[in-house]
Amino acid sequence: MNTVRDIPIRRVRPPKIKRPKAPAPNHFFAVRISDCQIVQTVNNVHNTILEQEPRLKTALVSPSTLHITLAVAHLSTSEDVVKANQVLQESVGLFSARLPNSQLDIDLAQMGHFNNKVIYARIKEESDGAEYLNHLWKSLRDGCQTAGISLIDGDRFTPHVTLLKISKDPRLRRKGIKAVASHLYEKHVDCVFGRQVVESVQLLSMTDPKDDEGYYALKGEFHFGTIIKPLELIDEVDVETCTTSSIAGNHDVSATCDSSNSVRE
Repeated sequence: MNTVRDIPIRRVRPPKIKRPKAPAPNHFFAVRISDCQIVQTVNNVHNTILEQEPRLKTALVSPSTLHITLAVAHLSTSEDVVKANQVLQESVGLFSARLPNSQLDIDLAQMGHFNNKVIYARIKEESDGAEYLNHLWKSLRDGCQTAGISLIDGDRFTPHVTLLKISKDPRLRRKGIKAVASHLYEKHVDCVFGRQVVESVQLLSMTDPKDDEGYYALKGEFHFGTIIKPLELIDEVDVETCTTSSIAGNHDVSATCDSSNSVRE
């Protein structure tokens, strides 16, 4: 007697739909941090960390590149860069009308972290500088939306100055370093870094070679209080910065935050 065996039905999985990758960020709006006291205090924090964990050297952010990121974008063409400069000119021009003396004073005090993977200096909370930075971010965000420039994480803004970032060196994970222990920098947690007087907002490139000072390639800049005039794309500018040995990364491991530069609550 012949019997018919049940033939198992093979389930065919539908092909995976590959979603297009979001374009990588390559430009950002920022204000530069170059005050000599701030640079030196950052250097002190770096030295304290390196004394205890030298392997984190590759995760340190160079003092020559300190900044506060306001907005990040992907600009594909030179026309996009021109458009972003137009946003910079118009948005910051409107914002600067609110500023007394055409400058923005930012106080950096205390340290914070994002999941112990990014260590940063905080903007002093409930200060005029923090409030103005928020207005500046909103002005740039709204200007980019109007101009059709898509921002990455454009709806979130946590102003800070990054001092160390684990993701700068992917090899650290293979060495077992996935986060930064708080005890490495705890003596500086309540440090007062100093005050930065900001007089302009910049458009910077993440991918172009850095300049002779080690700072990001400048693609545009608008100074507070400037009368808006026909747009000109900026190729080279002279930016006054701190030229102390600390900005070049000359670590003095004996330096620490002294009593004049720290407070305790």
